[in-house]
Amino acid sequence: MRRVLWVVSGVFTVAVAFSFAGVEARAQDPSSTSPQTVAGAANFDQYCVVCHGKDAKGTGPLAATLKKKPADLTELAKRNGGTFPEQMVYQVIDGSKPVKGHGGGDMPEWGAAFGRSADSSNADAVKMRIASLVEYLSSRQVK
Repeated sequence: MRRVLWVVSGVFTVAVAFSFAGVEARAQDPSSTSPQTVAGAANFDQYCVVCHGKDAKGTGPLAATLKKKPADLTELAKRNGGTFPEQMVYQVIDGSKPVKGHGGGDMPEWGAAFGRSADSSNADAVKMRIASLVEYLSSRQVK
């Protein structure tokens, strides 16, 4: 249990450190003009970069310390016959579709974590944060 708390605390510490790097640059990227995509980029930078990396390919600074390598999030559509699996991605992020690495001690289920956050005042705010991440990840898919 202590190890899990240590890992989660480390993830959040590193996530905060990385949260400000690149958000402004991505927000100015013309390919991500949707406000929801910009919000998703900010959420990704704050919560996901530490494991999945700025490139979203599973190359974050903590990736090597995890039991299971973080997924390459740029190839989700490619691995799904060319269609971005929006609902599945949403469910993995919110924790309703368990996958190794999410909720298994290495990584929190973000739906529950966002629900406890002061930035998400209600269930609709949590849904919007997750939806912004889904839209952002959709915009990062390899062609």
